[in-house]
Amino acid sequence: MTTSREVHTAASSLATSSLSISKDTLKQYFSSNSIPSNNEVDIILSRDSVLKIGIKDKSILKINDALRVSRSQNGYSNENFKEINDHVANFNSSNTSIRLSFQLMTRAEPAEMVIATIRSLLAIKAADDEILIVDNNHTETALYEPLADFCAELDTRLNVHFYHIDAVAGFKAGALNLALGLMNPNATHVVVVDSDYQALPQARSSIATAIDNYPNHALLQFPQFYRDAGRVDVHSELNHYFNYHLYRPFNRHRALSTGTYAIIRRSALLDLGGWSGASLTEDAQMGVLMHQHGLRSQFIPEVIATGLLPTTVGDLMSQRRRWIYGNMQVLNSYFSITSRLSTDTCLSPNRSITNALGERLAYIRAHLSQLSAWVNFTGIFILLHMCTLLIIGSALLINASINLPLLLTPLYAVYISYSVFLARRLWAYCHDCAPLNQQVSSSSSEARNQASSVRDSGKSSASFSNKLRAWALHLNFWELGALSWLPVLWGRDKPFICTPKQQYMRTRRTAWMANIVALPKLLLILNMITAVIVSPLSRLYSPILFFCAITVCLLKLWAAKVMFANYNYGEVATSTSLPLAKSVSNIRLVANPQLTKIKLSKTKPIEIKNFKPKSKPVITLFKDDNAVNH
Repeated sequence: MTTSREVHTAASSLATSSLSISKDTLKQYFSSNSIPSNNEVDIILSRDSVLKIGIKDKSILKINDALRVSRSQNGYSNENFKEINDHVANFNSSNTSIRLSFQLMTRAEPAEMVIATIRSLLAIKAADDEILIVDNNHTETALYEPLADFCAELDTRLNVHFYHIDAVAGFKAGALNLALGLMNPNATHVVVVDSDYQALPQARSSIATAIDNYPNHALLQFPQFYRDAGRVDVHSELNHYFNYHLYRPFNRHRALSTGTYAIIRRSALLDLGGWSGASLTEDAQMGVLMHQHGLRSQFIPEVIATGLLPTTVGDLMSQRRRWIYGNMQVLNSYFSITSRLSTDTCLSPNRSITNALGERLAYIRAHLSQLSAWVNFTGIFILLHMCTLLIIGSALLINASINLPLLLTPLYAVYISYSVFLARRLWAYCHDCAPLNQQVSSSSSEARNQASSVRDSGKSSASFSNKLRAWALHLNFWELGALSWLPVLWGRDKPFICTPKQQYMRTRRTAWMANIVALPKLLLILNMITAVIVSPLSRLYSPILFFCAITVCLLKLWAAKVMFANYNYGEVATSTSLPLAKSVSNIRLVANPQLTKIKLSKTKPIEIKNFKPKSKPVITLFKDDNAVNH
């Protein structure tokens, strides 16, 4: 079978699809399924088998059908593959009114990981569903060529389309807006998929069931779950948001998007004008805007996919810092957005939320609860702690004739705030019944074998000791939740930093040193200094403050120990090969420098050979000089 490599590139006007676009403009772009003849669109298949698109106006959002026609007319065989026909036939009986567009935004991700995710989606997708991969904001051809090759070698009837853009403005929101323009206009829902999240066999049917159960909802959010083995405490700490926070009824019925496996009605997303790039957490921003435009959402407490944890403590801290900062960006503009929308007379025709004061307050409560889940407000007391120690230290150095014990008074307020924070978080973790973990653990024996690493985390989270360890691990993020968001208050922006999924080879010593460097140490240092100042050997001795300082020091050391136990030296096992649905062919790729083979096996394997063209590497044409991604 002869195929062409489907790497899509474009002229600089392609950037228009990644910018904030008005509602009327988007409707204009999507008014037709085809490109009018007067649009100046050039689609050329070059000698090196690269599909190149040159566009002289904003019609990039109308090129879907033309791309598919061009692809079918440039070297794709019409051979009859029985296994693929069976795959299509098996899903023709599914709900034809629901057509999904699975959208993966990747940036210099390991090709093997993304291909495994694509395979899992191929195993569960319906015939009319499509898979879009938009690789963006990097120019390393060695990283995206394997993805381009893999997607080009798949049969066109599987509807898998790969795009690479060197740079696109607007962080991930810009790439998602690009996908919104490139997707099949007949698709009813967008399914956002992170590059490492492999779908479980029941994913497609669960999504269809949820859409049927909530037909008037614009957003359905499934939980995030992880398949790494050996990092039970990190699992529990991250899963706490879905198991406890989002699971509560007042949040469940007013859920904000958390990114991956958010099911979004396409028409509702167009009514919003696409994805907003106003914050680092475009998903939460989109959820708030949907609610404030009168659209409903729902959290679906069912695990249908599993992903990978950050591979290092530093990456975990960077990820959490981005979540905190992005959510606080949304909060910082929250009430101004509400004010603007209250005077807007052009809200969505699908509006179903009343303007009753009680309803508005319920949504405000849910929004504040979810957006502040990773945040704590002890930052002002940490700053007070620092200032108090600085004043006391200066007074001791110059031997000032002041009432030194009086200077300790602010420290009592500091430790009261610390105690309230610790007690509230401990209470929350102790009352986390981990319903999602229990759901996975209580599934059939076959499903338990298929997702054994998830099951292990579910068993562990049932014990009180593991709840304490999850709470302790959460204390490593104390300083981040208290201080990292403060620059939002004076409007400072930060670059979008992707969480890398590559595994780095480390020695025991370098891994230990990297963990120490990555962990926040401010509170540990402050409390060690405080313990010295108010110790029994000091003239400022205070037994209460000494006890409080030592307690916080011990808690921070315990938290570091728990983190080191989860991110120690050595490889972490992962269940990277998830099972495919029984009714779907098993697709596997055998890599060879000269030959790539795809085997689709159901009853009798059929081997499809595709020789890679001898040509120069793929060179993309598009460069957005206004891109701000780093």
